[in-house]
Order: sequence, then C-alpha cells, then structure tokens
Amino acid sequence: MYDITTKIGSGSTPLGGEGVYKGKGITFIRSQNIYDGHFVVDGLAYIDEEQAKKLDNVTVEKNDILFNITGASIARCCIVENKYLPARVNQHVCIIRVNKNVLPKYIQQILVSKQYKDKLLQIGKRATSREAITKSQLDNFEISLMSISEQQQIVAEIEKIENTIQELEKEIENIPKQTEAILKKYL
Repeated sequence: MYDITTKIGSGSTPLGGEGVYKGKGITFIRSQNIYDGHFVVDGLAYIDEEQAKKLDNVTVEKNDILFNITGASIARCCIVENKYLPARVNQHVCIIRVNKNVLPKYIQQILVSKQYKDKLLQIGKRATSREAITKSQLDNFEISLMSISEQQQIVAEIEKIENTIQELEKEIENIPKQTEAILKKYL
C-alpha cells in the first residue's frame, strides 16, 4: 500500500491509560470503536488539548481509514465520520491515509472484503507474541487497483446497498411497535 498512501502510522496512549481520559474534549479512538465498515461510539474516550498536542502525529483527518493492528479485533477497519473529528488514535489503531489516486471508501471496502481480510488475518497470525500487523507489513500489502472511475462505480453500488440496509434496519426497529399496536387493537 506504500504507493497509494501518504501516511501509515499507529497511535499512542497518554500516560496513565484510561485513568486520564476526560468526559469530553478531543475524541480518542481505540480499537473497540473500529468495526468493519462502521464506527462504534460505545466506549468512546476523550482527551484534553494538552494530551492531544502530545499526539499530534496521530491526528485523524477527514477520510482517513482506521485499521486495527493488534489483538482480537485485528484487521477491522472503517472511516470515521467527520463529526468525531478532531481525533487521535491509540497504539492499537493505525491511520491509513490514501493519496489522490484512490478513493478511501474503495480501499476500506477492499480491506474488509473476505479475500483481503483473510490475507490480513494470516499476516497477523504470524506475529510472535500476539496477533499483530506492522506498519511495514501494511506498506508492503498489495491491493488490486482499478481506475478512479471504476472505483467510483464500485463505491456507488456499495453505498446503495448500505442505504438499503439502513432502511431495512429502521423497518426492523419499528416491528415491535407495529406488533404492540396490533395487540392493543385486539386485546
């Protein structure tokens, strides 16, 4: 991926670990927030300006791909929504910033596809003490590239599917209410 990125780098955790997190402030993203294709806010942490300044080299920017590099959640990745920026990442999360020759969403989708995910998991299993993927391994990881127009077409189709999923999830969410309304009508 070296030839399609401008940054591949993992974060750090402020001294003191969880004990120094704040109730609000700069978003501090950890591996538990990264899932394939989506960002989870449960357990989201915050740090203050002083802590964030010490982590300026791991500032998350718009369209950065966040990729878990260690542990049980290895190889999960997503693009965080802009509403959570500014943000920093901890040492278990790697920022992958792509250059103008590729679409971030295309690369993120490739990384979570079965074919590429299996390759990444195999790389992670070769680590010595626990599952891990290094910066060097990501630099050297090869991805099949298509033209930007083909990438745009693929991303557009995927986004249609994601929109359908969101609509269906809303419908499913309403089923208990509809069921309750029917029961009230007849009971």
